[in-house]
Amino acid sequence: MKAKLALLCFFLFASQAFADAEISEIKIGLDGDRVLTTFTLTGAFDQRFSERVDSGLPTAILYRLELFRDRKRLWDRHLRESTFEVVATYDAVARAYTVHYKLNDKLIESRTVRERKSLEEAMTRVENLPAFSVAGFPHEWRLLVKAEAELGSRTILSLIPVTISTDWRESPKFRPPGVP
Repeated sequence: MKAKLALLCFFLFASQAFADAEISEIKIGLDGDRVLTTFTLTGAFDQRFSERVDSGLPTAILYRLELFRDRKRLWDRHLRESTFEVVATYDAVARAYTVHYKLNDKLIESRTVRERKSLEEAMTRVENLPAFSVAGFPHEWRLLVKAEAELGSRTILSLIPVTISTDWRESPKFRPPGVP
């Protein structure tokens, strides 16, 4: 009976593996009605992730961003969501990494880097990403952005697939532009 209970708990808690990586403080900027987010993912390039990048397989970090309306005594109201994906591929012949950036599944930029340090910075540093539009939101609303990063997947006991991700991180609260 104890073995069954232990196995059940293992399967319940093994659905998601947390990475050692974490998202730094999220900084918010407003450009008209666009919300610009800036943050850094630290600790993402562990041995397993580095080996995957060096194998030549496309290796991705998927950033999930969600916009919420902050309410003091109630749960925050989910307003919008956005995804930002950074995919790197190593070309062994040219000895270069190609990095593609996709915002909501649309390619927005591609670049080639040659050094490992430049690759790590290109994949983990997000600056002034126009993640959301807050057009039409009342100025009185307090908004916040939550972010997490998915670093791929792995298996437990060679059978159970789990997603490797960071904890959710919240930005400071801000108000949409408009007439007060």
